[in-house]
Amino acid sequence: MFIQTVSANLKKTIKETLFDITTRMQTDTKQFHFNKITDTSILDPLKFEWQKSLTAPQDGMWEVLTDYANHWEVKDENQTIGYVCVDDDNRLLQFFVLPHWMQEGVSIFQQFIDQEEIKKGLIGTNNPYCLSMTMHFQKAVEVNTYLFTDFFEVKTVEKEGVLRLAAEEDLEKLVDFCHKSMGGPKEWLNGYLGNLIARGEIFALEDGEEILGTCEVRKSESDSAVADVGVVVSTEHRRKGLGTFLLGKAKEITLQWNRQPICSCEKDNIGSLKSIQNNGFRSVHQMLLMEF
Repeated sequence: MFIQTVSANLKKTIKETLFDITTRMQTDTKQFHFNKITDTSILDPLKFEWQKSLTAPQDGMWEVLTDYANHWEVKDENQTIGYVCVDDDNRLLQFFVLPHWMQEGVSIFQQFIDQEEIKKGLIGTNNPYCLSMTMHFQKAVEVNTYLFTDFFEVKTVEKEGVLRLAAEEDLEKLVDFCHKSMGGPKEWLNGYLGNLIARGEIFALEDGEEILGTCEVRKSESDSAVADVGVVVSTEHRRKGLGTFLLGKAKEITLQWNRQPICSCEKDNIGSLKSIQNNGFRSVHQMLLMEF
């Protein structure tokens, strides 16, 4: 009986001690603050620092998704030390703090995902600091999208049709073509394609009056060394090598503009993957879908 009593008291003491230590650790953890903002221009200096930390160019599509995501500034008392981006599906897209606070990164990350109940993230392997933080918390990870850069020179096999720079009077025709070929609301396509035409960044492949496909060469505004390339092929003319041809032409134009072509493709889009790889692109980096 005496031994059982001592054992019970010892267990109680150990339990109380552990509880006290845990409580003190939680109390001693520095608390950071997260303010949701709408004027993201205040984060421009931080985004400039983040851009410098990348190990490879950021794909334009993911830049747009991040730009239009919900933004929080990370604050230590009255000082902004980082920022976080989350899309409308509550998936983390970006997490960055300045080097002076990196040693607090795991704690900051934990506090944010707990506060906002973040369960998933889409993170690029070219984004080393964000990737390293998420790896502390990931429970599952899979490749979502391949990020491609140009590796090899490949001769483009010519196809029938005339490839020309799209003009302002082509807008309505291009909107109808892209709506039919890839979906998307015409109102959005009107603005998107109109901007590409104004910037001289979209080309149409035509056979007479019929549009067979288009290719885009979008100059990156955040990185003057690269341009994003992409193609759309008519549903009636697929599986004829037009996608490979158009991507090859987009690559040629990019190089003529003294920029490096980059692109991306979802891992299950086998047709696009073949066209991209046939044009000398290779994927060193990927976008990873993570569960926390």
